[in-house]
Amino acid sequence: MACLLPCALVPRSAAAADFEVESTTGVQAYEVASPWGDTNIERRRLLQTLGLAVYNLQGDSAPGEADYSATVRLRLDADFGINGHLDGAQRGGETDYSIDGGSRYIPGLREAPIDLMYAYVEGRNVAGGWLGFRVGRQYVSDVLGWWSFDGALLRVTTPYYVQLEAYGGLEQRGGLPLSTSRFEQQGIWRGSHRGFGDDRTQPGSAADFPSYQASDLAPAFGVALESAGPSFVHGRLTYRRVYNLGTSVTQQFPDPGGGVRTSDASRISQDRLGYAANINKPDLGGLKGGVTYDFYNQLVGSFYGGLEVYAGSRVTLGADVDYFVPTFDADSIWNWFTHDPITTITGRAAVDVTREIDVAAWGGTRMWIAEGNPEEFGAGQCEAVNQPGCVGATSLDPNDGALRDYARDEKNRAATISTDVLANLAGRYRTRTTSVELRGMLQTGERGRRTGADLSGEKRLSGQRYALGARMSLYNWEDPLRPDRGATSFGYVLGAGYRPGEVADFKIEWEHDMNRLVGQRFRVVGLMNLRVAP
Repeated sequence: MACLLPCALVPRSAAAADFEVESTTGVQAYEVASPWGDTNIERRRLLQTLGLAVYNLQGDSAPGEADYSATVRLRLDADFGINGHLDGAQRGGETDYSIDGGSRYIPGLREAPIDLMYAYVEGRNVAGGWLGFRVGRQYVSDVLGWWSFDGALLRVTTPYYVQLEAYGGLEQRGGLPLSTSRFEQQGIWRGSHRGFGDDRTQPGSAADFPSYQASDLAPAFGVALESAGPSFVHGRLTYRRVYNLGTSVTQQFPDPGGGVRTSDASRISQDRLGYAANINKPDLGGLKGGVTYDFYNQLVGSFYGGLEVYAGSRVTLGADVDYFVPTFDADSIWNWFTHDPITTITGRAAVDVTREIDVAAWGGTRMWIAEGNPEEFGAGQCEAVNQPGCVGATSLDPNDGALRDYARDEKNRAATISTDVLANLAGRYRTRTTSVELRGMLQTGERGRRTGADLSGEKRLSGQRYALGARMSLYNWEDPLRPDRGATSFGYVLGAGYRPGEVADFKIEWEHDMNRLVGQRFRVVGLMNLRVAP
């Protein structure tokens, strides 16, 4: 059972929008049940954001003149259900290592983490329009992905359709005050070691969780060269480098004496270059593409391309290719393992049949590349050590010379490709007061299959003051590696809404899902949005 109650209060200045205050509140209560039925995890979540922006700090504004602003947003993502399923001697054990010998302790888990999403002062059109800057916690979004840092950014805009950007500071990292880990490179479990003992031979020290690295400052810098016109074309060349500082545990298991080896030297976290460009002509179509290169791994980390054609006013045709290789923080153990590309090639079409009816189709293939044949490699290892048929029955000695030679032989590591077929089909009917949508999807290949469809609709009444909605879904999936986990799932949602005016909006939904793995599941969601503009 779940209950959600978000509430948004947005008081704004009535004149010139010099000040803006925004607050959002969300409350959830639900249980997550294990498919095996022996564990229920309770969650009681509170989401609270608070934003403040102040514009025109310089006073009266004028077009083309310098203007200054400051903006800040905080996020509290608390879960008061943490520890809720633990009783007796284990009560509170998820967040306190000293309870029950640390048997239920989860490093980095906090009941009420506060995230300073962004907080910066910005200047635009400074020095006759040549300069712009930001100082504080801020985001950068480009072909290298979303990224956040604390520091300064300087932007130089020339009258020659070229813009230069340089920035530097400290990467936002989990475990540091008012921070989150969502913008770090993947592959590292990192956070605050507060509460861990300094003596690595004693319980509660880093030796208990050698994979949980301690957060420390991460100096970073980047530059970008970007087009600043004409409007139908845009390109951005960008480079970013981040360093790891502080102590890193360099072994998975403690020594016989209980200690662990560490490294304290500064080292690379990420070192990447990327370029992306797009061209769009409203009467013809669009063309886009991008590529990234990882200097640490010395490989092309990703590239994509897309073509879109506007075949008249009602038909849009397109084709896309996306190539991606997983890359990780340079401190990550995952850099020692092979990681091969995933390539997706698709085509799409969208047709506005009438003003009320439109249909869209999308389909293609996704290719998974592996080094060596997964179905034959294990059997070959068994034969190399003269134990035919040992797959799944015994553990082999990784120091065995024959086993090592087999694994390193290039003829046993030739690339193999597994291909999935992808397809999506959607149709929609909509008027000013009614909408009905049917969607279907399919993904199938050697490694399994997932297919299904859902039908949804909404009717608005009495000048859109009231709304009634419903959705039905039917999905089926199969996994050849775990045939007992295949199932068919059916679900439905019934909802109603009431909007008394511009300042308020209320909604409630009932959801019921069922399949043979989890049985019957229910959820009730209540939504309330309030907006106040004095």
